[in-house]
Amino acid sequence: MPRYQTAPHDKEGPFSENGTGEGPELESIDTTYADDGNEIFFTSGYSAREIAQRHHTEHGGTVWVNSVSRKIIRKDYQYATNAPVYFAIHKSPVYTLIKRDGKILRAYWPELGK
Repeated sequence: MPRYQTAPHDKEGPFSENGTGEGPELESIDTTYADDGNEIFFTSGYSAREIAQRHHTEHGGTVWVNSVSRKIIRKDYQYATNAPVYFAIHKSPVYTLIKRDGKILRAYWPELGK
């Protein structure tokens, strides 16, 4: 699986980390965004790849692969299966905010097949 690429994030918190702190949890669905700020279509669980590819065919966009974290879980799945999000479909790049070496970074999801 391709590795994600990081870039600096221009805004600092507040963010939560490991359940402590204020604001949305880093490395979660709450801190996963698209560069254009619009809503993202996420897939997880059984047949996630097929669902992602069908959504891509029907609505366009790019299929992005979650190689960032297994902690990224859809809110509607978190109590049912706890399955991580595997793919996101969106026209612009998708990233998740992570903390490395004390800095908040954007971890960009790689494109499927690249």
